[in-house]
Amino acid sequence: MKEKILEVKNLTISFRTPNGLVRAVRDVSFDLYRGETFAIVGESGSGKSVTNRAIMGILARNAIIDGGQILYRNQDLTKFSEANFHEIRGKRIGMIFQDPLSSLNPIMKVGKQITEAMLVNGNRMKNRLKDLYHIEYHDYLNKKKAIELERINFENEVSKIKADESLSKNEKKAKINQLKTDMKANIKIFKYELPELKKKYLSAKKRAVEQIKKEKFEINQQRKTAINALKEELKKLKSSSSNSIEVKNSIKETKQKIKDTKEEFKRKFKVTKKETYEKAIQIMKEVNIPNPEKRFHQYPFQFSGGMRQRVVIAIALMADPEILICDEPTTALDVTIQGQILDLIKQIKKERGLSVIFITHDLGVVANMADRIAVMYAGKIVEYGTNEEIFYDSKHPYTWALLSSVPDLETKDKLVSIPGTPPDMLFPPKGDAFAERNEYALKIDFEEHPPFFKVSDTHYAATWLLHKNAPKVEMPAIIKDRIERFRKRKVGE
Repeated sequence: MKEKILEVKNLTISFRTPNGLVRAVRDVSFDLYRGETFAIVGESGSGKSVTNRAIMGILARNAIIDGGQILYRNQDLTKFSEANFHEIRGKRIGMIFQDPLSSLNPIMKVGKQITEAMLVNGNRMKNRLKDLYHIEYHDYLNKKKAIELERINFENEVSKIKADESLSKNEKKAKINQLKTDMKANIKIFKYELPELKKKYLSAKKRAVEQIKKEKFEINQQRKTAINALKEELKKLKSSSSNSIEVKNSIKETKQKIKDTKEEFKRKFKVTKKETYEKAIQIMKEVNIPNPEKRFHQYPFQFSGGMRQRVVIAIALMADPEILICDEPTTALDVTIQGQILDLIKQIKKERGLSVIFITHDLGVVANMADRIAVMYAGKIVEYGTNEEIFYDSKHPYTWALLSSVPDLETKDKLVSIPGTPPDMLFPPKGDAFAERNEYALKIDFEEHPPFFKVSDTHYAATWLLHKNAPKVEMPAIIKDRIERFRKRKVGE
């Protein structure tokens, strides 16, 4: 049975603007399994990047998580404090952004940029100390975060009530007063629990400090014993009064052992520059950057666009994350380099056993790398299934529109563009958000949003065309012809 590594449940995100709330993500749910590549595809503004920025905890300040959960290691990331996110962001969940030029500091050598985070977060004893009391500490921080979220939720609900034209002035006042009463009651409960949680974490911290002191003392004693033994050995070699090659080599080897031993014990306390350099060179080789020892000391402007993206990937891999989010990582690159970067991500995913979330507006980009695909439109997932199901048996008209706009070397017909523009999410449509642009739209599409209809155990689509009473509609001929050619090619292979 496949292991779920991340679960997104009914996630809803809005943005506060002077004109009201923009509904960016609406009731989005999906799972990510260990070792798979899950692609999220859709036009700009569909909500795909916002969804993944919520997973990383890097939403804009005016963003509001209205509801839902993001579950990682049995913890809800939507309730995490910034201190908690700092332990996960970059370390367990890495991210590659779309523009490598803006992702890198132009006046800092790439080697320093690759190693910087590892050095900054590399105090091993401090990290070990935090590990010993992190449960109690994070329980305390998360309770404080709950108070903050309660206030944010109150403000959000008040905005909705004020914007509701169906309510009278008195009704609005009554609802707001009730919300205020409920908020104060909840905050009172949370504040009542805070002192006990703080007491627990301070007590756990005190025990942890004593344990770390003991561990430091033991390590220093071991270091002293090991170094003194090597120094005695060196002293004996020097006092032998022999100039033989064997003795000289032994002296050289012993001196190197002393250096190596010092480095070994130093690494028990913190990440060293030598350690980060060694790891950076290894990862630069892994992402196929030639002459890494030389490139380590160069600046971003001395790299091509493709090589800069490899540097960005190397930075993401330095902390050995188990989830890698790729946000349009090939958009700023030419077609040839795009293919190389996609192949590299596939290779790294396989070698490291990574779970990958791949965000793109181009279905063609993920044709040969995604295991499963979710298609997003106007903040909602409208269809999801395996790679084969989306490319060979898609059911939603929006997915058809995306597929019809993908270039193909053998297609002689003119590519189909999607007419119109996405809806204004200040005022989300009542029915199917794609209805206005959908040539197959039914009357009900303008009145009611469709539920997910099951196509198979792994394939679902939110379109009224799958209702038992809907007229039978075939997918566009341009897609059918392409599928037929692909199938013939597969048989030929």
